[in-house]
Amino acid sequence: MAVQINEETRRNVGHQVNAPSVSVIIPSYRGGRFLREAVASVQSQTLQDFEIVIVLDGCEDDLSDIEQSDQRVRILRQRRRGASIARNVGIAQANSEVIAFLDDDDRMLPGRLSRQLGAMKDSNVGLCHTKCRAIDEDGRPIPFGDATGAHVRALSETAESESISGALAAQYRAVLRGDEGFLLSSVVVRKSLIEELGGFNPLLPLGEDLDLLFRIARESSICFLPEVLTEYRRHRDNTWSETTTTREMKLVLMQHVVAAKAHGDVENLKAARTGLANLMSGRAVFAMHRAREARLRHDYVGAAGAFGQALLSSPRGSLRAAWRSVENDMLGGYSIGGFIRSRSKARGNLSRS
Repeated sequence: MAVQINEETRRNVGHQVNAPSVSVIIPSYRGGRFLREAVASVQSQTLQDFEIVIVLDGCEDDLSDIEQSDQRVRILRQRRRGASIARNVGIAQANSEVIAFLDDDDRMLPGRLSRQLGAMKDSNVGLCHTKCRAIDEDGRPIPFGDATGAHVRALSETAESESISGALAAQYRAVLRGDEGFLLSSVVVRKSLIEELGGFNPLLPLGEDLDLLFRIARESSICFLPEVLTEYRRHRDNTWSETTTTREMKLVLMQHVVAAKAHGDVENLKAARTGLANLMSGRAVFAMHRAREARLRHDYVGAAGAFGQALLSSPRGSLRAAWRSVENDMLGGYSIGGFIRSRSKARGNLSRS
């Protein structure tokens, strides 16, 4: 059943009097300069009506200077219990009905919160996320495919459904298939929706973000902003890896396979199985990304090596990654059918004007 947010709740942004427009949750176990950069990126937003809730998950950094210099910053400390519990604690302590997530090594660009809160004025939208770009340890942009551009296509085609329930079903299946791209650091979501769905699963050491996002996609409309408003940092201490990502994603998808079987939902089961099949070629997709990075650095030996790894991992996955690159780079994230429909619609609007 779709989660509907009533108009009164939308107008009264927070549960408390004088609540901020948005609460930014930043969990951290490593602290350091990346965390300070993350906080500074929030403080540099064009929208200044926010609070920042930093949950130090076993981190011993002294951030008293930040807390004392900005009354919008609150720092919570706990022993090392993992990102899921840290985020759940931050959400429970948040004063706003709108929650923005940011990992401690990522950054927001200045207009992000303003643009996302504008999108959340639609009471049917439970979550809004943005296009992202990868940066290195020094904050320089680096090429890494297009993590979220595919969402433009999924939403444009989903919107043609005749009903909200039909649109949600199509959206959910697109997520299961892997046609959607999410980065939690780019997400703004309603607190009431997170609470209704039970928050982050503390039993998942990795993949807990995708687990929640999959559940949200099943229950509430998602809005994607095709603008680069979030920066994802790649560095040697990232918890992400190809092996663990594949394993955790398989675990998350298997839950949806079991649920689809239990409800006898053939379409959802097919979508989840397609997602699993695509996941098996995930290493090839990552290798294709590495090949593209190397080519853009003019490291043609490295590019050839990565491309060879992709083909050895999965010829099908390599072709899928190459085709996705064509869709993103040449068709703006649309499928061929969606691209043709969008151009036809644009020409029709132009002729009527």
